[in-house]
Amino acid sequence: MDSLKIMTCGSVDDGKSTLLGRLIHETGNIYKDQSRHLESFANNSEMDYSLLLDGLIDEKEQGITIDIAFKYFKLKNKQVMLIDSPGHKEYTKNMANAATFADVALILVDISKGVRNQTKKHLEIVNLFPNIQYKIICINKMDKVNFSKQEFLDTKKTITDYCKRKDIRVDKIIPISAINGDNITKTSKSMKFYKEGTVFESLMNIKLKSQKRNKGSSIVRHVEFDGKSRRYFLENNDISFNRGDYLTNVYSEETAKVKKIYHNFQQIENSNFSKNTVVEFSNDISLNKGDSLVHKNSKVIVSNAFKAKIIWCSKNSLVKNKRYEFKFHSRSIKGFVSKASSTNINKNSISILQIETELKNIISTVDENYYLSQLCINDLDTHETVGFGYVIQNLDKGRNVVYKQLQNFEKNQNKCLWFTGLPASGKSSIASQLGRSLDKLGIKFYILDGDNLRSTVNKDLGFKQEDRIENNRRIAHIAKMFLDSGVLPIVTTISPNNTSRTFARSLFEKDKFSLIYIDTPLEECMRRDPKNLYGDTSKYAKNITGLHSNYDIPNDYELKLNTSELSIKQSVNRILKYLDI
Repeated sequence: MDSLKIMTCGSVDDGKSTLLGRLIHETGNIYKDQSRHLESFANNSEMDYSLLLDGLIDEKEQGITIDIAFKYFKLKNKQVMLIDSPGHKEYTKNMANAATFADVALILVDISKGVRNQTKKHLEIVNLFPNIQYKIICINKMDKVNFSKQEFLDTKKTITDYCKRKDIRVDKIIPISAINGDNITKTSKSMKFYKEGTVFESLMNIKLKSQKRNKGSSIVRHVEFDGKSRRYFLENNDISFNRGDYLTNVYSEETAKVKKIYHNFQQIENSNFSKNTVVEFSNDISLNKGDSLVHKNSKVIVSNAFKAKIIWCSKNSLVKNKRYEFKFHSRSIKGFVSKASSTNINKNSISILQIETELKNIISTVDENYYLSQLCINDLDTHETVGFGYVIQNLDKGRNVVYKQLQNFEKNQNKCLWFTGLPASGKSSIASQLGRSLDKLGIKFYILDGDNLRSTVNKDLGFKQEDRIENNRRIAHIAKMFLDSGVLPIVTTISPNNTSRTFARSLFEKDKFSLIYIDTPLEECMRRDPKNLYGDTSKYAKNITGLHSNYDIPNDYELKLNTSELSIKQSVNRILKYLDI
């Protein structure tokens, strides 16, 4: 049986839920509890069809759809999943999420209000996702304009002109009245000028094309060991293999021979493109959850740089160089956006982003395998999903470069000391005194001072948020190189963001990084002000950390020093005691 995933979108109150509710009602797809609900409308001429779809109590109370509602049923010979997405601009993220599921988009327009900006944005969004093969625009509430042919034609022209400018293909534009049922499942007697079929007929006539997919792979979803053998639960994406074939883990480059294949609790000889299988291998290899398997000698690209087309869904604008999480269907990896096609990437922007990740990942472009190219972006500070999209291009930024451990200081007991705190909190003063103490003890060290580095390797960076993040990222890598060479690095930088400090920690082994929080009150820092940062009223940009821009107080520090209570000597002694030297 053919399947069809249908989403609705449009501005708030355009009648999306009402349209789908009537479609459910008139095709006989009502559940028993809903039938009892409908009985209450027996003596009411105006039934609220939208309640057949809205699934959240808050939605009913507010009279809007604030999340995605799913309904499953059959329409003739098609298995249908209806996806009702929110129309309010504050919930565009939910609408974009719905678009990643759908084959067909029903875009509604309230003819009494005209084509609004939110409707235009929804048209752009559904055009972004290649999985949406059909776009049907329903010009709703024709009853409010007395089913006027001219008003329909005028609205239709506005839509077609806009779509032409934006290169958006629309398959059909249908005048409807969802509340009255005109052109939903039955041809409207009030709009005899329209003779191109109802919404129901248009949906039933859709024949989906198979998506072009190449370079498939199997994703390891679960590993089970019964004491004798390991079984790997695989999600197969456009890949088929036989018993006896050799599959390679793209990350470890190890190859194993397929010993057994299971599907639906039966042993089979060929996976036959089954979505889910369980396999056993003749030999053990390094294979973990999230790893990807391909046929031996398959040409796949494992890279840490790519371009992606993304719709940004957060009220917080994109910050270049900030550490984000990029979640693919196979696994999640951290990285940052190094370039963007627009200067300001804010809510509902559709842009091309250049992304660089900390780990290499198997990368498929949208032309090769749409499912494997899909990703979403999560903000590590707010735990918010901020963007959806897909990979459009791989970038050769050293994917054949292999990092080698060239230094091997087995007796190296040093660790990176990362000082963080507000300007004038005492970071540099403590580091200088600590350096003199380490020198007397014969311990090699190097102070990576934020100001000194901004005068040299980071001279190209300013003080915007993205520049500050990049400044800390470079310092972290330099500190790691010093530690690898046997030198104790002392970093004295404000590093105001949790994500920057977390990234720095991630570069080091667990016991080789210590965050030292110089906890000095802002008032005391302002009183000291040795660089006249706080008192310079002539500064053009008011971006002093703690005063004009946020400082994330750390909660994962190894040592905290309050220099309004401790002298520099006392602070250094506490550090030496902590280091046990």
